[in-house]
Amino acid sequence: MPLLLHSLHTRLLVAVTLAMMTGTLGLAYWTATAQSRHLLQARTQQAELLVGNLAEGCAYAYAVEDYAVMEDFLRHAAVLPGLRRVVATDTQGRVLTALHRTGDSSPLEPISGLTAIKTPPAATTVLQRDGDTLVVWHPVAAGGLLGWLQAVYGLEEIDLFQRQIWRQGIILCLVEVVSGIGLFALLLHRPISAIKRLSGFARELPAHRGMTIQVNQSVTEINDLGESLNYASRELARIEQQLSALNQSLQRQVEEEVAKSREKDLLLLQQARYQTLGELLVNISHHWRQPLNAIGATIQEQAWQIANGELPPAQAVAKAEEVMVALQQLSHSLEGFRQLCQPATSAATFLPSAVVATAVAAISEGYRLQGITIRQELQSERPIHGSPHDLIQVLLNLLSNARDALLANRTAGRMILLQIALATADQVQITMSDNGGGISDQVRSTLFDPYVTTKFRAQGVGMGLFVVRQLIEQRFGGTVTADNCGDGAQLRVVIPIE
Repeated sequence: MPLLLHSLHTRLLVAVTLAMMTGTLGLAYWTATAQSRHLLQARTQQAELLVGNLAEGCAYAYAVEDYAVMEDFLRHAAVLPGLRRVVATDTQGRVLTALHRTGDSSPLEPISGLTAIKTPPAATTVLQRDGDTLVVWHPVAAGGLLGWLQAVYGLEEIDLFQRQIWRQGIILCLVEVVSGIGLFALLLHRPISAIKRLSGFARELPAHRGMTIQVNQSVTEINDLGESLNYASRELARIEQQLSALNQSLQRQVEEEVAKSREKDLLLLQQARYQTLGELLVNISHHWRQPLNAIGATIQEQAWQIANGELPPAQAVAKAEEVMVALQQLSHSLEGFRQLCQPATSAATFLPSAVVATAVAAISEGYRLQGITIRQELQSERPIHGSPHDLIQVLLNLLSNARDALLANRTAGRMILLQIALATADQVQITMSDNGGGISDQVRSTLFDPYVTTKFRAQGVGMGLFVVRQLIEQRFGGTVTADNCGDGAQLRVVIPIE
């Protein structure tokens, strides 16, 4: 159960009850304290006056040392209410007479065994409060100090009086609480019923739009709340009509914009594919140049040897077989490039290392001629699901950017490292690192945005990494990030296994 109840009227009831209880109990405490203080003051004055009179009456007995007469005098004179004990001592504190009683109705009896008590240091009246008793010391004097008279008064009736006031205050508090709760419930019955009815109308306002509810006129605030709900109901119906018309218009606009966005994405992807095809054509030329030169040199040598009659038939056949082997290698490489240039196939399950090896094989010869070394490290992997051609395009774009950075910022020792490992139990990470100087702070935060490039306009338009992000996020459900590491850049492609 919460400390503060949720309903407003219950909170108000608790607050009013606590206020009434606090006020009543505070008044009772103040009354008890004030009355007790007055009673204590009156009892103190009474005790001081009585002890003074007793001291004057005992002065003659002190002077003639007739302590029997003094005891008899005290037995008959000290009969005021509240007096519990009276003791007469000499100046040294030796007890001359000691009497006590247990109640106002009992007589004073001698105290046995009391021989001496400590007296005040100065010859003046001393009043001391000791728990529920009041101790009064009064000097007995006749031309000089003859002794001391001690009177002990009980204050039990003051405590009894305080308890009576407290009991009366508690009874009054309970009566006020009960009557206050009843009056409060009577006054709030109709407003609470009206508030509940308005709350139910407000909760079902969408179903009651355009309708109104009868308002209780007894409370101004509830009347204002009801009129506000009726106004809201009418406005809700009007706004719903406007929203319905607006939604129809927005739906048409959204469909048009989505179609334009899809067309734009297709154009961007097609542009990226054309750029990748251009890269592949450059690598084909690098890949074929050396075998073609070897074939041409072999044919020229054989033609010269045949013309001079220096080529035996057996050696001519061997040379022809070398030429055919070189042509078959070119045919196989052409088939590999043809597969890379085909449109993206449907999704399949494949190993990332196989796709990385295919992409590297397509461009390694051209990169080697430019002084760039590509290393591959397979640490751990698991099959992933998606289109291999999409991942090949991603890798070719990343490798192209790394090559441009290496050619622009480094003259020797150019290197690209491709690592495949499990980022987590259900994610494969492909990391590409280079030593091309890293990414500048100006473009790091917008590196994967479209049309962001650090190259000259003739060398690129800034769509490569944007396409990379689109393919990884939309086709594979993964992420791609970039950061600086050592003396170069490091791009991480994380693809979920499932």
